[in-house]
Amino acid sequence: MEFIQIPKDSPEILKAYRLFRNAVRDGDILCKEICREEFQSKFIDRENGIAKVNIIEKEGWAFASGCIDQKMGKSYITMVTVERSKRRKGLGRKILYKLEEELSEIDHKSDFEISFFNPMSLKWLLPEKNGVEHPNMPGVDVSSAAYLFFKNCGYRDFAMQNSYYISLNHYEYPSEMAANKKKLLQDEFTLERYHESLHSGMADMMRKFGNPLWEKEILEEPSIDHGGRPILVPVYADRVCGFTGPLDVEKTGRGYFAGIGTDPDFRGHGLAKLMFCELCSELKKLGAEYMTLFTGEQNPARNIYEAAGFHIVRSWADMRKTHKEDVLR
Repeated sequence: MEFIQIPKDSPEILKAYRLFRNAVRDGDILCKEICREEFQSKFIDRENGIAKVNIIEKEGWAFASGCIDQKMGKSYITMVTVERSKRRKGLGRKILYKLEEELSEIDHKSDFEISFFNPMSLKWLLPEKNGVEHPNMPGVDVSSAAYLFFKNCGYRDFAMQNSYYISLNHYEYPSEMAANKKKLLQDEFTLERYHESLHSGMADMMRKFGNPLWEKEILEEPSIDHGGRPILVPVYADRVCGFTGPLDVEKTGRGYFAGIGTDPDFRGHGLAKLMFCELCSELKKLGAEYMTLFTGEQNPARNIYEAAGFHIVRSWADMRKTHKEDVLR
């Protein structure tokens, strides 16, 4: 049994794509099916700051893909799939270990992660809701065979994530939130769309959260001053004291959602619940049909989403393998 790295413009790319496509169609992976060209762009083609590694069994029976986020210095496993007739023969384990070896040769580390931080993100579909999709998979679906596979290969849970869904067609702004909004206005808080020319404190606040994905989404994207997407912010004396958004509707009808946060200096005023209800209401007005999001099992933010009528539709495990947890091979 021979494993090889897939070079650019090689015939093995088509073999890998067929394995990926069949795994999606068979329901082994919840991600959205993509065309051959998009597969090459996402998995094979070079991308600044990302070292991609793709391994295939020479006969085309198994495929494994991973990458290294060179800025963060972290290695990720993106997927492992084996042709159905060749499963339960140790092929999946062997190709995963080969992928780990190749990743280790590049960054000289033996730690690997499966999580939403993987820059090679894949959209996933909610089977129970026709046409509903989410921009990225936040880990390993705990109801899938892959979850036990990775556990048996030495991967351990380090966080649990829940995916939430709501239809916005019948969403109504809660009456208690309207009363809370009135009280906050009396306390001189306002809800506005962020303009860096009008508001202060956004960058300092975002860094307090310590979330690199939020910083990238909010700080690196163009602001509304420069034609970017609107961000909802509560404001006190021209100072930003929270954020949610951006206000954007995807082609699928999904209301976009990057996250929600309240500056620690302004917590206790009920700003987060108000911001989130305002976001849902505004997205509905813009034509959004539904929203999806995910958050940690222990994250208090789940109370905000559940209070707004969101319900859990999938649970995922963020998994990690370190050199201390290597299994016997």
